[in-house]
Amino acid sequence: MKVCFLNVLWIIFTIIGLGFIGFFPATVAMFTIVRRWIKGDVEVPIFKTCWDCFKKNLFKANILGYISAAGGVVLYLDYLLVKHISGPIQIVLMFLLITISFYYVMVVFYVFPVYVHYDIRLMECFKYAFVIGSSYPLRTIYMAFATFVIYFVTVSLPVVFLFFSGSILSLLLMRFTYVAFEKVNDRLTANA
Repeated sequence: MKVCFLNVLWIIFTIIGLGFIGFFPATVAMFTIVRRWIKGDVEVPIFKTCWDCFKKNLFKANILGYISAAGGVVLYLDYLLVKHISGPIQIVLMFLLITISFYYVMVVFYVFPVYVHYDIRLMECFKYAFVIGSSYPLRTIYMAFATFVIYFVTVSLPVVFLFFSGSILSLLLMRFTYVAFEKVNDRLTANA
């Protein structure tokens, strides 16, 4: 029930923010809740925490989200450009674009969990997401698979979107990233 309630709140807060202003703060609020669940705080007041987090992160979450989205738009425009080039250069450029796209997706998977987990400056979230994601590429592949499965189920059963899609996805992504964060912490503690 909590996962369902969280997903409904995510949708409501996105709508409250007129979609384009509310989506990223609502997503940060959702990741904040699932992070607390993963850390063992299962009795967190969901509505109050979501609302407080939504208000607190309205500006920063949108900056983080729209910088991430802008990266995707640039990659898509690059793809459209490379698609119209012919010859061997197209193969080289397409390979580079696929490689850069993999790293982009990896950063997008990690950037919101990094934002809610670490108390760092906004732009450092991208650096941390890149470094941690690069250190655990298999986790990124698991995350991509989980995202694909949830997308497939959501497309097949649209009612799942309303009640579970975002919260289940954030729970899985946060779980994968939280384990990576703990490993990074253990490494830093061992080296200190």
